[in-house]
Amino acid sequence: MEEIKRPAGVGKVFSRRRFLQVGVSGAGTVLGLSYIGLGLDFLQPPPLGAEPLQTVGKTADFPENMPKPVTYSGQGVKEGVYVVNLGQGNWLALDFHCTHLQCAVNWVAAVGKFMCPCHGGVYDIRGQVLSGPPPKALPRRVIKIIGDSVQVGGILA
Repeated sequence: MEEIKRPAGVGKVFSRRRFLQVGVSGAGTVLGLSYIGLGLDFLQPPPLGAEPLQTVGKTADFPENMPKPVTYSGQGVKEGVYVVNLGQGNWLALDFHCTHLQCAVNWVAAVGKFMCPCHGGVYDIRGQVLSGPPPKALPRRVIKIIGDSVQVGGILA
């Protein structure tokens, strides 16, 4: 039989086995790097307050010293926020999760306090702990008054 000669400059042809080894290891490397990227993204959360602002009502909808619950859709999940008009242009937006075990706090107008029904945590109108097991104040959210529109954003601290 006659031997086939390759033209000059043409390299060695991969065997099927070697071709599959290179292909599978390349695909595995790409998959592994994508998992590492996802892991790093998870470990580095967005900065506090980075969520976009959303309009939750008009300034006239919020009477002075009467916290009003509104919903804020942060990162695709509806969350409860108390908007507090303290008067004289002072506004607060408080997350409604107790800092003890994340139960939803309620504003009790008769006593002028936020109360947690789970373990008896009590907060003042500014979200500061008055009594009970909560370790810290209610988390504050970004709040901006633009014209007569009240806008709320992500958690500050």
